[in-house]
Amino acid sequence: MGTYDHQKILTDWSNGTLTADMAIGHSLQHIAQLYELLAQARKSASDKVNHLENKVNALQVQSAILILKFTCG
Repeated sequence: MGTYDHQKILTDWSNGTLTADMAIGHSLQHIAQLYELLAQARKSASDKVNHLENKVNALQVQSAILILKFTCG
């Protein structure tokens, strides 16, 4: 979905070359883009958290094994 840069839209609005209907259309396109970016950022953050949780769990298992080796072995 393509839309104009927000600065151009604001400039056109200030100059009176952008109608209210056009401004609403551009605003809706920008909102849609922001929601898409937000969804991507949330997915990325969730993936990173899951990866870190897996690393922590693996380290906990490794440390438990080492503790058992040194205390029982």
